[in-house]
Amino acid sequence: MKDEPFDPGLQPERTSLAWQRTAISLAVGSLVYARIEVQSLGVWAWSFALIGAAVGIFVGVRANARYRYAHRSLKAGVVRLADGLLPAIVAAVVFGAAAIAIAVTLARLLG
Repeated sequence: MKDEPFDPGLQPERTSLAWQRTAISLAVGSLVYARIEVQSLGVWAWSFALIGAAVGIFVGVRANARYRYAHRSLKAGVVRLADGLLPAIVAAVVFGAAAIAIAVTLARLLG
């Protein structure tokens, strides 16, 4: 028997899809960045790409667990918020990627 969605507007499902898109964007964006910067950064570009891809996979897995938790809570009639770990991880990764991009740009301009 298939589990029916909690909300007829499918808000938890839309949120889950948004997290999946975020995870894919992190992974693919990291790989594209490495492909672009491989000439100037060499092996470091691929190291950053592998870290970004791993984080993207982790975010995808964690987003799926987050959706299941929210779905179970809503079906049980208990409103519990998910922890803030996933948004904090994404924010830290984006901040780190921006810091790397700024450092690379400054190194090019000054060197």
